[in-house]
Amino acid sequence: MLKNLSIQNIILVEQADMLFSQGFNILTGETGSGKSAIMHGLALAIGDRTDTSMIRKDCERGTVEAIFDIDGMDQIANYLAEGGIEHQPGQDLIIKREISATGKSRLFINHQQAQQSFLRQLGQQLVQIVGQHANQRLLCTDYHRNVLDLFGDLAQLISTYKHSYGRGNCLRQELETLIQQESARLRDIDICQSELDELEEANIKNGEDDVLFAEYTLMANSGEVQTKAREINQTFIGDKKPLLVLLNQQKQAMDSLAALDPSLKETAAALQNAYLELQEISHTMRHYQNRIHHDPDKLQKINDRLTLLSKLKRKYGATLTEVLEYKESTKQKLKHLLNADVEIDEKQKQLKQCESETNQLAAELTAKRTQTAKSLAKEMTGQLHSLNMKKADFIVQVSPQKRTSDGNDKIEFFLIPNVGEHQIALKDGASGGEISRVLLSLQTILAGKENIPTLIFDEVDANIGGETATIVGEKLKAIGKRHQVICITHFPQVACQATHHLQISKREKQGRTITEVAELSPSYRQKELERMAGSKG
Repeated sequence: MLKNLSIQNIILVEQADMLFSQGFNILTGETGSGKSAIMHGLALAIGDRTDTSMIRKDCERGTVEAIFDIDGMDQIANYLAEGGIEHQPGQDLIIKREISATGKSRLFINHQQAQQSFLRQLGQQLVQIVGQHANQRLLCTDYHRNVLDLFGDLAQLISTYKHSYGRGNCLRQELETLIQQESARLRDIDICQSELDELEEANIKNGEDDVLFAEYTLMANSGEVQTKAREINQTFIGDKKPLLVLLNQQKQAMDSLAALDPSLKETAAALQNAYLELQEISHTMRHYQNRIHHDPDKLQKINDRLTLLSKLKRKYGATLTEVLEYKESTKQKLKHLLNADVEIDEKQKQLKQCESETNQLAAELTAKRTQTAKSLAKEMTGQLHSLNMKKADFIVQVSPQKRTSDGNDKIEFFLIPNVGEHQIALKDGASGGEISRVLLSLQTILAGKENIPTLIFDEVDANIGGETATIVGEKLKAIGKRHQVICITHFPQVACQATHHLQISKREKQGRTITEVAELSPSYRQKELERMAGSKG
């Protein structure tokens, strides 16, 4: 609820601090005392656009600050969190607007700078202004539908319908996309199949390019390799002083020395090991030399294979690993493309089932709205009768329209003010007094159903008589049991019902007119009620 509203340098208001309470709050004052300035300040606090003409003459800036108690209002706390506004449970919500004469303005929510569009959405959750001029929603059939749905507690059914309707739209778009992409799909199938054929035919093995390149390098240099291998083998076992023969002779000599001098046994053993290792090397090199031979045909095959692998890497990946990964992904893509017909069939089945579900929900919604319309019309007619429109009839018309996310129904309110007259569409021809009564009646029957904590009634009792004003006051007091109600009124019959009374007055100060707001004590309140009664007399 709204706890405090502070206004500085707005129109006639030099400085005003207003405290509000739960229940039914009243603002009264003589015509021209500055009630409009209070409403302008409140409208700024909930997101209206700023206008430099609102700034008090000869002032550099005007400010408005509103403090709200939002304890327990999770939807508002969540909205603040989504907007990045810090707020701790149990803390008040503080909104401040600053308007500069230069045209610049600043907005703060909980001392953090914010955007006007964000505040406007927040304000709609905090405050609803009800009045024949301020509330244009009554002239919109979308609002009529919202009222009917709210009155009938249809939120859960509507949510289920909207979900089904939205899912149907998504399925329809997905199906349309699949069908539109059919020619592209056939081209993609040909491309994928061609690429897979090429990769399958290549029969790539991961890492084979490295093995083939090593083999190609060896074979391309086979002549040089054989020459060097032959030289090594000649050293070991050649005709001229072969190394192994000489070494064997030296080994035998060493064995003889070791027999004479045991201290040489380890040295003799080391020479023996060296001789054996060199024998092993000689054996390996003889086999190696026999294995190396120049084969131009095989060399060409290896070269062709390496050329193919290089071509595939240029097309499908920097390495054979990437080429093989591309091959696997292309298989999956081709599988998806080949199954698109199945996917289209499946989407068509899902869409048919979803449309059937949506049709059923829309029909159920229409039936409940039709039933609820009768109850709402009856309730509203009774409320209007109590507001001295004894012969009036309120009509809630449910008619078919092209399906939207809100259903198949167009909802519109009509009024028959007097017996024998034509029904009048509220959005077209209702008078100001009739609009005032309809607004008050709606708020009376919707009390407690709306999540908005604060309702501002801006002279909703205009164009009514004194007898009816008493009933208006009683209804506002009743609404005040479910919402915080703040009402601007000229009727003492309304004001006397309030639990909290603020008086707006104006006086001259140093040659300037200023508006002041005061909370009335019981004695001063009685004087204000007498003044109001006198002005009506």
